[in-house]
Amino acid sequence: MRERLGDSPPALLAAMIEALPADASLPVPEAMAGAAVALLGTLDGLRREEALPLMAADALLTHAFHAQAEADAEGLAALAERFGAAGALGATGVR
Repeated sequence: MRERLGDSPPALLAAMIEALPADASLPVPEAMAGAAVALLGTLDGLRREEALPLMAADALLTHAFHAQAEADAEGLAALAERFGAAGALGATGVR
């Protein structure tokens, strides 16, 4: 995943990698989307000091959809259903 995320600013890259699950058996899109949702779930009120984790979550979710499109564009709708506003992302309550 470092190769996929390598062009990110160093602090953002570190926050994204830190958020990724240790379970390397997950498909890349699932791992990234799940990490994004988990990271968003740790935020409390979206204060200024939470800008980096918020940007990391956004970047992870963006990369998740990009990875899914590259691997199997037919799976985009299913990924969006699981992790989008009607799925895990919506369940975080972050607005």
